[in-house]
Amino acid sequence: MRILFFSTSSSLYDGENILTKTLPSWAEQWETLARKLPEHEFVIASQLPGMFMLDLMGNEIAQKSEKIQYHLIQNDSEKKIAEEIADLKPDLAIALSFYATPYDWLTVKDAMVADFLRKTGIRTICHPVESALICFDKWRTHDFLEKIGVNCAKAVYMHHELYINGGNRRELKSNVYRDAIFHEIKKLKFPVIIKDTTGLSSFGADVVNNFEEALGILRSKKTTSDRIIEEMISGDQFGCEIYGKFDEKKGRGDYTILPPFLFSVNQYGITSPKQSVKIGPFLEENEALNEKYKLSELRKMLLKMAKALKLNGIAQVDLVFNGKKWFVIEVNPRLSGMSTTYAASSGLPLSEVIFEYLMTSSQNAQSSQRFGFQFKPTVNIKFPIMPEERLLELKALPYTVFVNQIENRAARQIREQGYCEVIVTGETRDELLENLCDLRERFADIAEEHFFETAIFLGEKQRLCEG
Repeated sequence: MRILFFSTSSSLYDGENILTKTLPSWAEQWETLARKLPEHEFVIASQLPGMFMLDLMGNEIAQKSEKIQYHLIQNDSEKKIAEEIADLKPDLAIALSFYATPYDWLTVKDAMVADFLRKTGIRTICHPVESALICFDKWRTHDFLEKIGVNCAKAVYMHHELYINGGNRRELKSNVYRDAIFHEIKKLKFPVIIKDTTGLSSFGADVVNNFEEALGILRSKKTTSDRIIEEMISGDQFGCEIYGKFDEKKGRGDYTILPPFLFSVNQYGITSPKQSVKIGPFLEENEALNEKYKLSELRKMLLKMAKALKLNGIAQVDLVFNGKKWFVIEVNPRLSGMSTTYAASSGLPLSEVIFEYLMTSSQNAQSSQRFGFQFKPTVNIKFPIMPEERLLELKALPYTVFVNQIENRAARQIREQGYCEVIVTGETRDELLENLCDLRERFADIAEEHFFETAIFLGEKQRLCEG
């Protein structure tokens, strides 16, 4: 079978200022898959930067696998992209959507490409356009989850144009819409999170502790688009991924819910992707963990959601467990930092994990025992940007499975200049904590202490919960 993996982008890529280094390289990871499955041909077709697929130097592919065919997509319209892909004559096209600023909408673009591909008779694994749009708009996500009976935070939606201009007509003496929004916000339990309905991750989100602070944000110049004002649920924050396919003809989905990872939060109580620590997995087979965190209930809830959304591919879900029940915060139908974390935890390249879960998914199998995968205790931690020789030194450590550094030389704010993501594993929870301590000691000159303190705290917390 000729299998093509594709992804698109809507943003200009500045390869001269954005430097990436991945160890092992993406080329090495895709080579592993191709060597393991010589009966298939594999093609990668992407617009830049081709996250999770391409190793770049500037705006060119720096490293290629001899066993993979590469194609840089030249067009930008969805129909033209589909024509380019069709010319590569795949038997199956699989979308590997990634993320970009300022809008997390690339899944929508990939979905439109997939629609055109299906019209030419090419099979695809890609989320439907409608599902992608539901997940893109945080208010639509919230509304959808409520309708299907999946727990989500109580929230108020603010339509920006009506909020600003609803009372600006000459014959009106007041803005009833704005008054109604304030009226509904007063009913919420504070603190609340105020965020754009279409923003990427937690960027631009504000946590406010009372109604007056909420008014201050909504009346400020910062409010330039539709907003969602959402109760902040206290509890442990997690993330997980869903892999699977939806069969339109049979009207059913076939999904695997991967075991969740615990996330750290910032000083405002929310997860910041570029500064978070991830540790796990929290396995349902561990009776103590399952009892404390109701992991079986989580799997059933996410399976219900995946079927209702008709997910067809990969999705990442942000979650909160408040001690009694689970809440869905966001659904991101694309690859993420969770993807590389699961791959590292399983000891396999991401390419192989994607192939196995999407090609042979089954909702009846236990996620931690699928395809011979055995997840190890794992932590995803951040380092500052470092020179290449230190990256190689870092990757050479026996417990370091994956290193990914992103540097944006054009960024003005420190937060945007980049970071180095490091994924560490251990055979046991105790060994993982020992490896973290060793890593901190070896890289004491550049390691940021608060990341290690957080990782060790979360690791100890999970160990205690495991019994």
